[in-house]
Amino acid sequence: MSKFHKAMLSSLLFTGLFSASLYAVPTPEDEKLNLLQVGDSLSLEFSQDVLSNANDLGLDKADEDYYTIESITVTRLEDQDLIVDNKFDPASLGQVIMSFERLIAFGKQVWEIVDAGRPVMNNDYMQPISVLPNNEDGQATFYSMSGWSVPRAQTYRVEYKNGLGMTVISFDYTVSFQYDGQFEGKGAYLTGVDVSASNVAVSWGFSFNANSQLVTISNRGTLEDPIAGATLQINFNSSSVLREINSSERFHVSGNGEL
Repeated sequence: MSKFHKAMLSSLLFTGLFSASLYAVPTPEDEKLNLLQVGDSLSLEFSQDVLSNANDLGLDKADEDYYTIESITVTRLEDQDLIVDNKFDPASLGQVIMSFERLIAFGKQVWEIVDAGRPVMNNDYMQPISVLPNNEDGQATFYSMSGWSVPRAQTYRVEYKNGLGMTVISFDYTVSFQYDGQFEGKGAYLTGVDVSASNVAVSWGFSFNANSQLVTISNRGTLEDPIAGATLQINFNSSSVLREINSSERFHVSGNGEL
């Protein structure tokens, strides 16, 4: 690892961004989303904090039910061909955000995907995550790699239903990545790992934001023949005049193409 990379990692350790949990292998909880088949749905756990009392605002029971979330579900949609137009430039892999054994992750650790109910368009500043061999020069290593797959993408729909059974918040998010990258004929690495949002619909009286973050990297293979793994988390935050609702979900992608 270069002096520059060592300095950046030391800074991250000092500021507390790293912990042993960052390098844990994926848990069954992390992989629930990975097991969904097309059309399958999964209920998400969420917290709901009271911001105001309905009686204090002069609201009746129907109003209270409207502003109260009863369920959040995520559904896997049909696979679609991915058209790559994200302006990802491997010459700018981004900052070092994580390192583990013989793997190093570049990119941006946390990024917004929905802001104030609108999809965030990051195309001009795209720095998706890459999990590469932990060598001296990440850029040079990247250009020496081969065998990359075509981009793979999977889309999911998240829906919030209120106490009246109405869908008051919904949006689609797409996970995209390339895998099977090899260095000197070995390994299976990741690049272009990204989460983006589309088809966001937020009903009157609600606000909604979401971000995505890299939680952990792991080696699913051996030290001699690594298989890069990355666990990501999407965090959801919404609110109404009565409630603030928070939820999240995790998923795992690996260098052998699993999602």
